[in-house]
Amino acid sequence: MISRDEALVRAREWAAVGHPGPPPEVDMYEFDLGFVVSRREPRPEPTNGPPRPPSATGQPTIVIDRETGELSECPSLAGASIAKRYAQRRAAEGRFPPDVREVLDKAGWFPGRDMTAAVDLWLTHFADDLAGLEFFPAARAALVEFGGLRLPQFGGFGEPEEGYWSYIHPTGGGMLAEDALVFTEEFDNPVFPLGNNADGPSELVIDAQGRVFKLHWADDFFVGPDIDSAIVKLVRGGQMPEASDLTWDEPAPMPEWYSERQP
Repeated sequence: MISRDEALVRAREWAAVGHPGPPPEVDMYEFDLGFVVSRREPRPEPTNGPPRPPSATGQPTIVIDRETGELSECPSLAGASIAKRYAQRRAAEGRFPPDVREVLDKAGWFPGRDMTAAVDLWLTHFADDLAGLEFFPAARAALVEFGGLRLPQFGGFGEPEEGYWSYIHPTGGGMLAEDALVFTEEFDNPVFPLGNNADGPSELVIDAQGRVFKLHWADDFFVGPDIDSAIVKLVRGGQMPEASDLTWDEPAPMPEWYSERQP
């Protein structure tokens, strides 16, 4: 645990790196998890002519963690906004395994991501196609947080982009609801379109419990008991049990591959 004075020393040391001349001043915003620090640029000398544009947009900004003293780079935003994002990031630590988290970060996901406007527009655009399908809270939550992501899958050599890509709605292409309707009738388990997968290609759907399925031309497969574990499976790849093997009146078990990487 570091104090404000200790954080200020670290902040000034950080601000002085690569900055010739006298040590620059810093601005510091304190919050419960740490300190948001930005380098304070000197005010430009007044001139008689028109004001000149700034030499750069935004200021270098970091967060100093209160518990560990670790420095993390962050966007040049207001201190309160950065503090909120940092808290969300800390809360999400451990939510996904490191290899999957790296893929998600590169795809554009971050804790607290909110795609509500895009999802609502997509729902309006495809209202006719989605008629007859119930939009469960689990479906909304998954689409609002992960909507629009393109997720590569690890292949046989453990590297991304060697397997099948998954696309979470809203996507740039169209949307098929027919498979979801067939699945709903066959298993008496209503589902809602979640996205699609390049294997087949096939459709991804989610039910009211949050369970995710892949509707492939060869069969219907169970991907995961919730959106988080489903994303782990979609990124890591591997065998998926057939949906017909599930015991529908009991919650689906957490798959073993959620915590163990598949070869």
